[in-house]
Amino acid sequence: QAINGIESIAYDRGYHVILSQTHESYDREVINVQHLASRSVDGLLVSLSSQTQDISHLTSLHERGLPIVFFDRVADEIETHKVIANNEKGAFEATNHLIKSGYKRIAHLTSSTQLSISIERLKGYENALKVNNIQINPAYIKHCPHGGMIYEEMENAIKELMALPEKPDAIFVAGDRLSTGCLSVFKNLKIAVPEDMAIAGFSNSDVLDLFNPSLTSVRQPAFEIGKLATQMLLQLIEAKYPVEEFEKKVLETDLYVRNS
Repeated sequence: QAINGIESIAYDRGYHVILSQTHESYDREVINVQHLASRSVDGLLVSLSSQTQDISHLTSLHERGLPIVFFDRVADEIETHKVIANNEKGAFEATNHLIKSGYKRIAHLTSSTQLSISIERLKGYENALKVNNIQINPAYIKHCPHGGMIYEEMENAIKELMALPEKPDAIFVAGDRLSTGCLSVFKNLKIAVPEDMAIAGFSNSDVLDLFNPSLTSVRQPAFEIGKLATQMLLQLIEAKYPVEEFEKKVLETDLYVRNS
């Protein structure tokens, strides 16, 4: 969806889009960025991998004047335009929905600790618990550093939750790949949704509607994020003078309540 948004603007303005995926690998991100920079690209649209902690490969290009705009997963250390979803509010609404549906022991499955979206969504989850006077239980918060790329990582996290003396009765999952992976783990471990465990996810696409039961999820406007990030990048590329004032655009999410 984000890629469709990027292409919808770029091609109309006479730019070609070169896509590089990291598959959540920091090493691959560094190689991809260096490769693109060596091909004299006009600018970079970047969404960080779940493993990225050191951003010096981007900082050096930014300091040399290459236009860079971040979207979705952003680096606070680099001063440039950024486009994100309202992750904190979306996470709050999903967790609050589970609480209002009668669940009180809500776990949280998320990506790596340093990722901007993980930090924002964790904050929303914790705020929803606080507002409803539910104590935050650190044992209910599980990080999958590879963001759902490794099945065993998710399976171990779910098994640890199910082995707790007071196991959770619901789970808020903070990502697309994590949500689909979580459902696969539930199926293999014969955990019935929502009978044994209710679930609410976070998604960029309609894919979660294809599951049975269909998944309650926070939808982020991925197409609009891609579109806006591209407009901002082209503004940097085509600026006649160095741009010194940057914006962080925050787009609203929607909660879609389904059967989970």
